[in-house]
Amino acid sequence: MKIAVLVSPAVHPVSGRPCAGEADLAALALAQRLPGELQVWYAGAADDAALADYLARGADNIHSLNLSPDSDVLSALGSALQGVDMVLCGARSGGGDGSGLLPYQLAEQLGAALLPDVLDLSKSDRQWRAVQALPKGVRRTLQASLPLVASVNPRAATAPGWSYARLQQGKILRKAATGAALAPVVLEPARRARALVAASKVSGHARMQGAIAGGDAKAAGVVVKQGDSVEKAQVVLDYLRQHQLVDF
Repeated sequence: MKIAVLVSPAVHPVSGRPCAGEADLAALALAQRLPGELQVWYAGAADDAALADYLARGADNIHSLNLSPDSDVLSALGSALQGVDMVLCGARSGGGDGSGLLPYQLAEQLGAALLPDVLDLSKSDRQWRAVQALPKGVRRTLQASLPLVASVNPRAATAPGWSYARLQQGKILRKAATGAALAPVVLEPARRARALVAASKVSGHARMQGAIAGGDAKAAGVVVKQGDSVEKAQVVLDYLRQHQLVDF
């Protein structure tokens, strides 16, 4: 089985220097636990110093596709990864603006299944089982057959520590590549949100009352100013019982 890990240098939040991306390191550590031939790939215009952190953190070699900064990496990666069984990558680049669409577009181009936000991967019969991270700590199990693309959660695995020996032993293998020109990015103000607010003639106080009432004036909240703490607590308890929020 051939496994490819995609990496892209991130920017250190303090020094501003290029460093290994957190999700990329998690993908690399997860791939190292899987059986198969492991390759690490990068596409872009980063120099050796920017990629060296991945060598020091566990990558034996990095296959680098040299592209100009204004080139789309999708077509170059799609051609280079033909025949690869499993591709692991982060959800998005940590080195600048990123839409997070690359894993989805790459899976479509390779004709592979996509497993997003993966925490763990294991073999299950003829398929691969993935544990997916969902909001609020929820986990879900997904299954897919090869070929597949998985975007890895930064908490998936702990990357090995920085090693000078691995840095000296690793190599960056440069390869010439061509990529399609990037489509121009057009930034527009969020006019729709402002238009909706401007079109609404309901005051903020009225919207608050509507939220409390839940669309029914009879269900509006009651402000209790009189009485001691016991009487006020009784009003709250009556409200909870009325709306079946407590069963005692």
